[in-house]
Amino acid sequence: MFFRIAELTNVKHGRCRQYYGNCHCARIKFKTLLPSLDEHEVQVCNCSICSRNGYLHVYVAREEIEWLKGENSMKGYYFGGKQAEHKFCPNCGSSISVDPHGAFGPDWVSINVRMLQDVDLEKMKIKTFDGRNKLEPPYRPD
Repeated sequence: MFFRIAELTNVKHGRCRQYYGNCHCARIKFKTLLPSLDEHEVQVCNCSICSRNGYLHVYVAREEIEWLKGENSMKGYYFGGKQAEHKFCPNCGSSISVDPHGAFGPDWVSINVRMLQDVDLEKMKIKTFDGRNKLEPPYRPD
């Protein structure tokens, strides 16, 4: 498993702040409550899709995300075991989130931190996950 259940955002514990996010063209907008990203670890994964799309993951309980605009216009992409849906903007192509639809336990969504406003990526604590070697099935392009 590429995350620990304890890492899921629980707004009842710790210091949290409201973050707003959007894709590049602003067709998709959302807000979420997270621990301060100056203190909370974000995850980089080296699997085929995460490395290609530049994901920096932060895991959020589904009920802590409010889609303000465009939720139903996002496009989804499944590959490999087809358990997690990678969602992106159909207009600008921004990779917004990964939604496993409960396949890995609690109902959470990974938000791409690069979509959040007013964050300093250089100050973040980055944790690496070796998805290239740990996720099944391995990616094999045709």
